[in-house]
Amino acid sequence: MKKVLHIITNFAAVGGAETMLSRLIQTRPDCRHYVAALMNVNGTYQEALQRCEAHYALRWNGLNTVGTILKLRKIIQAVQPDVIQGWMYHGNVLASLSVIGLKNKPKTFWGIHHSLASPKDESASTKIALALSRVLAPQPAGIIYCAHSALEQHRNFGLNNANSQVIANGVFIDQLQPNFKINSPAVIGFAGRYHAAKGYPYLFEAMAKLKDEPVIFKIAGRGASLENPEVKALFGQHQLSADKVQLLGQVSDMPAFYQSIDAFLLTSITEGFPNVLVEAMASGLPCISTDVGDARYIVQEFGSIVPPRDAAALAAAVLDYVNLAAAEKLELKQLIRRRVEQDFSIEKVSQQYAAAWRQPA
Repeated sequence: MKKVLHIITNFAAVGGAETMLSRLIQTRPDCRHYVAALMNVNGTYQEALQRCEAHYALRWNGLNTVGTILKLRKIIQAVQPDVIQGWMYHGNVLASLSVIGLKNKPKTFWGIHHSLASPKDESASTKIALALSRVLAPQPAGIIYCAHSALEQHRNFGLNNANSQVIANGVFIDQLQPNFKINSPAVIGFAGRYHAAKGYPYLFEAMAKLKDEPVIFKIAGRGASLENPEVKALFGQHQLSADKVQLLGQVSDMPAFYQSIDAFLLTSITEGFPNVLVEAMASGLPCISTDVGDARYIVQEFGSIVPPRDAAALAAAVLDYVNLAAAEKLELKQLIRRRVEQDFSIEKVSQQYAAAWRQPA
C-alpha cells in the first residue's frame, strides 16, 4: 500500500487546498496517509486526520525555517513515504528543500491552489515563497494545479516544470442533492465572505437593478449581515429591503442553503478554482458567474458568464434565468448535476491524483 506524506502550510484553517486534502484522504483508503502541517493542525478536518497513520504540527513561524526543514527531514526518514505531495507555496518549497541530499528520495509533487493574477499584491511571505518556487520548480516530479488559469499564470511567472497538469477540486456529490422545486418568485443565492475579491459592491448594485423584478436574494457568508457597517452602508445606499434581500451571515449547513435557492450568483473580481460553483452545480443550480479563474471552464453552457465588475451584465443574466420556462429550468438542473458527476466528483478527482503519483520519477 502506497505511503503518501502530505506537506501543507496549515491544516487548521478553512480553505480550498485544505478542504481538497481532507476529501482526498477520505476517498483514497488504498493509501497510507501522513500529514505534516508546517503551522498547525486542529479539529477542523478531524475526519481526515482520523484516517491518517500519523499527523504532525511543526509550529513554523518563518523565523524557525531551518529547524522546521530539519524536523521534516526526520519525519521523511521515519515514514519513508513513496510519495510526498506538497500543498500551497510554503508547503511545496519546504517539501523540496527537505528532500535535498536524502539517500532514498521519495517522488515529490507540488500542489498549487492559488490564483496569481497580481504577484505584486501578494504578502511579503508569499513573495519570498514564490521567488523560491521559481528556482525550485524544475525539481519536483510534477506540479498539480487546481485550475487551468492558475497553471497559465504561474507558467507566465516562471514556474517551469515539464510535468505540469490540472486536477480540479472535487466534491462529495452524495452530500449535495438537487431540489427539483421551482420557486416563485425566483430565489437567487450568493455565498462568499465579505472581502474585496468577492465583488460585494457589484453584487449590491446588481440586486438594486432587480428591485422591481420577481426575484429574492439570499446572501450567505462571513460578514454578510447588517452588523457589518460596510454591508449596512451598501444596503442603505441601494435602498434595498429585507423582504427582497436576505442577509444570512455565516451559514453552517450549505447543502440546505443550496436546496433553498433556484440559481447561484458569483460576483468575484478574482478567483482560482471557485469551489462554490462546483458545489452549487452539484446541487443542480445554474450558475451566473463573472469570468474569473476557471469559472468559464466549470460553468460551460450550463449557466452564464459575464465580465467582472459589470453589475448591469450580472442583472441581465439573472433576468435571463428568471424568464426561462419552468420545464427549461428543470431540464437544466438535471444536465448540471450530470456535468458534476462526470467531471468533479471526488472519486474521479482522487483517481487522477493516484494516477499522477504512479507516474515514473
